[in-house]
Amino acid sequence: MARTKRLEPHPRRLDVREGEAMIRITIPGRPVPKARPRLGVRGRTAYIYTPPATKEYEKLVGWVAKATGCRPVKMPVAVVLDVYIKRKLDADNIAKSILDGLNGIAYEDDDQVVELLVRKHRVKAAADERVEIEIREAGESAGTA
Repeated sequence: MARTKRLEPHPRRLDVREGEAMIRITIPGRPVPKARPRLGVRGRTAYIYTPPATKEYEKLVGWVAKATGCRPVKMPVAVVLDVYIKRKLDADNIAKSILDGLNGIAYEDDDQVVELLVRKHRVKAAADERVEIEIREAGESAGTA
């Protein structure tokens, strides 16, 4: 069985591996999990809003992706998230904030994500916390149900 060489993470690179386009993005800092919507009341009007920390992190994800040259694709995509964290965080909430931050930037809608893999890695220093994202065209059998 042939071994494939693992590509080194780099925040600004478009790779081609076995005919598939792949985008690699690194989001520096501690990831912010998607928080539950909050309910606010102003006078007699109730409204629902996303907590500010979540909104800011989603904006950061979007800006970093734009800086790498991401353009929205229309095809189904596979996303791999390598999350480097010092303390415990929920993988599903981290994935949701990142996928929402990439909406309209790496793909038109996160409904196009047909494969998702989240891997958590422990780091010793808070300065090493980050999320490495790989986005590629999904395989032919993916998303066909």
